Amino acid sequence: MVKESWRAKWIWAPEVALDNNVYVEARKAFLIQNSVDHAKLRVSANQSYKIYINGAEVGRGPAPADMAWISYDTYDVSHHLQDGMNVIAVIAHNFGNDKIVTGQLQGPGGMICQLDVYETDMQSGNGSEVRVIASGTDWRCRRSPRWRPEVSRLHYWGGYREIIDVSKEDGWEQADYDDSSWPYAVSVEEAEQTGGIWPRLMPREIPFLKETLVQPIAIVSAESYKGAIKAPDAPLSKKEREGAEFVVMDASVPGSIPQITYDFGAEIVGYPELVVFAEEGGVLQLFYGESLELALMDTFLLRKGSNILTPFGRRAFRYLKVAAMGTPVPIEMRSLQVRFVHYPYVNGGIFRCSDERLNRIWETGRYTTIVNSQNHFEDCPYREGALWIADSVVMAKVVYQTFNDPALVRKSLLQAARIQNADGSIPGTGPQHNPFLLPDFCAHWLFGVWEYYKYTKDTDFLMEIWPYVIRLTGWFADQEDEAGLFADANREGWWCFIDWSDDIERKDRVTAVSCFYYKFLVTAALMAKELSETALQEAFREKAARLRESIRQLLQVPGTTLFADCLTDAGLSASITAQTNFAAAWSGIMNEEEVKSFVMDYYLQEKLPRIRGAFFYHIVLETLFRYGFTDVAVSQIRDYWGSMLDRGATTWWETFDPSLPFVTIPSPYLGHTPTYLQDAIPVSLCHGWGASPTYLLSRELLGVDVSEAGIGAVILQPSFVEGVDWAEGIIPTKHGEIKAEWKKDENGSVKYRASLPAGVSWQTSGLAGIAVVSDKDRVHITGTGTRQEEVSIHT
Repeated sequence: MVKESWRAKWIWAPEVALDNNVYVEARKAFLIQNSVDHAKLRVSANQSYKIYINGAEVGRGPAPADMAWISYDTYDVSHHLQDGMNVIAVIAHNFGNDKIVTGQLQGPGGMICQLDVYETDMQSGNGSEVRVIASGTDWRCRRSPRWRPEVSRLHYWGGYREIIDVSKEDGWEQADYDDSSWPYAVSVEEAEQTGGIWPRLMPREIPFLKETLVQPIAIVSAESYKGAIKAPDAPLSKKEREGAEFVVMDASVPGSIPQITYDFGAEIVGYPELVVFAEEGGVLQLFYGESLELALMDTFLLRKGSNILTPFGRRAFRYLKVAAMGTPVPIEMRSLQVRFVHYPYVNGGIFRCSDERLNRIWETGRYTTIVNSQNHFEDCPYREGALWIADSVVMAKVVYQTFNDPALVRKSLLQAARIQNADGSIPGTGPQHNPFLLPDFCAHWLFGVWEYYKYTKDTDFLMEIWPYVIRLTGWFADQEDEAGLFADANREGWWCFIDWSDDIERKDRVTAVSCFYYKFLVTAALMAKELSETALQEAFREKAARLRESIRQLLQVPGTTLFADCLTDAGLSASITAQTNFAAAWSGIMNEEEVKSFVMDYYLQEKLPRIRGAFFYHIVLETLFRYGFTDVAVSQIRDYWGSMLDRGATTWWETFDPSLPFVTIPSPYLGHTPTYLQDAIPVSLCHGWGASPTYLLSRELLGVDVSEAGIGAVILQPSFVEGVDWAEGIIPTKHGEIKAEWKKDENGSVKYRASLPAGVSWQTSGLAGIAVVSDKDRVHITGTGTRQEEVSIHT
């Protein structure tokens, strides 16, 4: 690939380098006199931009990234250019130096922009020549007068509220605007300056996000509060409203604040857009919430006449409240919609069965994954929008079983690698380098890398990621005690996570971390084999075997098959939890007999503290399915996730305790999380790490496992469980769609059918009487349900 040439410099407005929460507007006018063959625009900013040409919005970005790996966007803008005077106009925002808990949004303000115009000189007849308009000190640049700087933070995980004075809009985006009074930009640094703030400029690695205009589906309340409201249902879709064209809000009575709360049906992520006519001005405020605990985020000081309103920052919410105040005469809200953005998945899979509760659970997990699929996988778009490793790994599994597009998985894994610490560890969150180290997440990252490779057979990715893997194996080795156990896992500055639970005792040699380390070594050996690193493969396997023996000898409770939570110099902890023992089962520390004993004699007898974290359930459910507890697994999906649906969930919650009173939903003031009553921590109601039932229902209940689609292999192994009479679905893969269905007859036997693209190898168990018919493009498989364990392999 030819490397892009940059003449542009990073620029910013003068005298604001040390300020927090700065919005900067930059522009450059230029003349076009010749015919334009095509024009390519490249742009980036720290941290975000919106760019216009001749007043038309071109796009916004960039994808969030570490400053050492800054991303830029490229646009074809030929159709935006005109004969005569043109202008590039960019507004950029920098968070500043205030603290963010996850260490994101760091670094100084800067924007960079370069337009390459390929022109044909009609007089000379010469061929196309490039003309470069590049950001530099000849651009005009000012601090935006529209955003008030004296605003408070949304919370300690995110940015600032916005107070926007719409009367300050002066048409600065237009070509005929006079910018002669503006100061010139200051140069921050050269593009791609070695050792600089932003030493790389990387082209966008995934497609631009999909944008869909959506409207609210219902009104929660319309309260006049001393004022008056007419036609509050006007913004609803046409089928929901009564015919009124505009909302009218009258806040002319002293002290009145009329307000309307709209429901969008489920969480969305994007940019509200309103058109408001205010004859004499006034104030409009927007409040947002995943639940009806709404927070003020945006305040617009309206100018007289027409106002087009949208916040610069992205918002995530289900409910939106619009409040008016100080309107000398009534205002008209002529339009309200939201530009909903997410990764552009296409050709999604299908799952349906006779149990409508399971269908709703599958679809809710699919939608939750979509909402959290932005420029990288996010753990919760409302609170922080950060790239957390464990969340990414779970959502990746949903993508494999639901969409044939793993590009976002690849990018998210690479972004985590790029912020690897000097000692070889990988921060638990990103995409910017930060001090958040979760030792178990270092292992989960490798599990995600291997699962991506199996699904894609992307050898280039494996070779690119391998040096990071080697450094990470060195870090793990540095943490071993004399027996090979992972030691001092709860040291200061680390977060030994395992699961979001206070029940687990995490001191020194934490059992679950050593279990994950064992699985890490086994996985690293498989990767080494794939890359023909024979010596490393054998070394990892031998170390894994020694570690397994140490875990079984030192961390198992004497006289039982259970494992204690941890080992300190004082001995084994008295604490024994389901999480620790499922970690041992899932990682391969327990043998099959021990797993079944643990599940039957302890877990199902409820002798251990209940698991309340939606994330850890993916380990629980995978273990239950793997060892034959299919009815239990499906029952727990119905109970845990179904209880969320019963309480109104439309996206999956971060944590959930079904034993709490029925009316509760997660909140800082209710007891679902270990951060209970810490009101500075917003609780997430849209968390992709809880989406595991979606991939498991497709993979286990329907019985189509595409986790090794990269080598053209699929496992057909349906689970026939109590309470489900039939199931059907479609799994898209790069080889084509895989279709499957099964149905119980009146006698209780099950008829199974699957249709695969020709050339895809398959294997099955649990089916008898298998018949195979092939045509030109597909293979059709039929069989009947059985519990036999023999495995038939076909190619």
